[in-house]
Amino acid sequence: MSSRGARMVEAMQLRGMTKQHALAFAMGVNESTVTRWKNNGPISVDHAVLLCGVLDISLDWFLTGRGRIDGHALLPGAEPADSRLVSCVRRAEMRMSERSKTLLIAFIASVFPEVSDL
Repeated sequence: MSSRGARMVEAMQLRGMTKQHALAFAMGVNESTVTRWKNNGPISVDHAVLLCGVLDISLDWFLTGRGRIDGHALLPGAEPADSRLVSCVRRAEMRMSERSKTLLIAFIASVFPEVSDL
């Protein structure tokens, strides 16, 4: 069974996040923190949950290696898996200010007026 750090690296590669500073930025932590996690150092529950949200992976798989990387999306009543674009936007939204969100929505509405009522 792989280590938690190896699972984190696997998930990063699978999600196209090849640089650990990108993960650190997305999570709002120092790159040295990501390095520590990569080397199986301690991780708080809050950071583990955030990491799993950013990488769109199963918390159980990340922490224990049990189940599937996408096991969280296979739960009864779970929404179908999002497209790569939707997953990327969801990760970005977690880091954006309310002003940035408003500006992005306005931009999308200007390009695609038919979605402005969403």
